[in-house]
Amino acid sequence: MIATERNRKQRKASECYAVLKLLLSVAFFSFLWPSVAINCLYVIIFYMDYAFIENQKEFDALVPKLAKQKFLALDTESNSLYVYKEQFCLLQLASEHINAVVDTLRVDIRPLLPVFADPKVEKILHSADSDIKVIKAAVGGTFENIFDVMLASKYLGMKKCGLESLVNEFFKVALNKKFQKADWGRRPLTKEMLDYAITDVLYLYRLRELLAAQLSEKNRLQEIKDQFCQLAKVEPVPFHFDGKDFLHLRSARQLNGRGLAVLRELYLAREVAAIRRNVPSFKVISEDLMLRLAVAPREGLENPGIFKGITNYVLANHGPWIREALQKGLKAPEVTFQKKEVSHEKRVYFESIKTKFNVLKLWRKTTAAKRNMLPEAILGNDLLERIAFASPRTVEEFKTIRGLGAEKLLIYAADILDFLKHHKA
Repeated sequence: MIATERNRKQRKASECYAVLKLLLSVAFFSFLWPSVAINCLYVIIFYMDYAFIENQKEFDALVPKLAKQKFLALDTESNSLYVYKEQFCLLQLASEHINAVVDTLRVDIRPLLPVFADPKVEKILHSADSDIKVIKAAVGGTFENIFDVMLASKYLGMKKCGLESLVNEFFKVALNKKFQKADWGRRPLTKEMLDYAITDVLYLYRLRELLAAQLSEKNRLQEIKDQFCQLAKVEPVPFHFDGKDFLHLRSARQLNGRGLAVLRELYLAREVAAIRRNVPSFKVISEDLMLRLAVAPREGLENPGIFKGITNYVLANHGPWIREALQKGLKAPEVTFQKKEVSHEKRVYFESIKTKFNVLKLWRKTTAAKRNMLPEAILGNDLLERIAFASPRTVEEFKTIRGLGAEKLLIYAADILDFLKHHKA
């Protein structure tokens, strides 16, 4: 407890020093670039307020205050690049009067779930798909009334939709992206890392207001709200290792039966090594190295150092299990691809679906150009595939297509039917 209190005092002193430097910068810039100075001052005001919450009592006291807010900007940080199974490490929050970074490795955020589900509180995100999946995978819950500034920028035809690009475009501020790929699971977190984390939510509300105004001018606000409703329902894909996925590795189908048997053993052994070391499997050895060893497994046993990717570190840390996997692969029965016989009728059917899908992509590209939007903001590939398979012949039949909201149906259904008719798909 004493150490924690000391750390907080040191952090506060560091914050005061940082704010003093920023104030001096604003005084200087105000003479040269007034707009830049105003935006710097905006960030300073927020920085002076944000709290780092790392215990349950503080978080539980914060939740009732957040529930009274009109909006809640939020972002998440995880550590998928550093551990075998991704962890939800930080939750950044910003509202009209409250800004906080929450240590989700130490704090249970489930008391906040009713706020996420409350339609009276607008949740503002950038790339909502990924953040909602991270939160749902960790604690479950549902989301109502969201606004995704990335999707909004795509609806407006902006080609650079990253948060850094949007902040620079609208506010002429360059965000610090130093910790974009940081290990957010490490503790303690530095003051610089926390400052970086809170910055990701400080501009979201202002971006939301500017983008919503432009969408309203173009009569696209209701259309995008319909898509926000669909986006809020996104669910995480459960983590699952399938030992047969080695067959889907790039160039795997070029291997002979013996090579495939070796590749399978390497693939399985690498996963075991990743679990033991608690690192992502790609950080153990690469897929390319496994494929090279599968092509020449005996050389891998006799002279592993000749293979690109096998360093002294790899030999010292992974050499034994690599050698064992190569030996097992050489002794195991050869692996053959199970080729499914496809009838002529099915082949013709799937070719027609492929053709229709390509025509739908052409329609999307044409429509995006007409409306000055990015193609993915029109309809995603998943929806184009469902339309291709459903082959609707009337506007009414479009209603059965999952994920196609009422606004998209109203705007695009008749146009798609007409386009398919004229392109004979």
